[in-house]
Amino acid sequence: MKEYVYEVKVRAVVRVRAVDEETARKVVPTVLGAPGTVEIGLANQNNQAVGRVATVTDVDFVQGKDARLLKSDAAPSEARASAA
Repeated sequence: MKEYVYEVKVRAVVRVRAVDEETARKVVPTVLGAPGTVEIGLANQNNQAVGRVATVTDVDFVQGKDARLLKSDAAPSEARASAA
């Protein structure tokens, strides 16, 4: 088999519950890691089950920019304090 390498841009929306925005922002990168061998193996099994003759061998993610806050239910004064 031949090997092909692709770069794919991915947008993730991560919902976090935390005591403040600073703490929430710090945990976002922890869930953006690459899948492990178990997850890759499951994807390969699913692909083979539907007749796709291809095997994913590795996946890496790179976080290009800092997380951007989309929405918060914190009071406006709390949001300003954590942004400072």
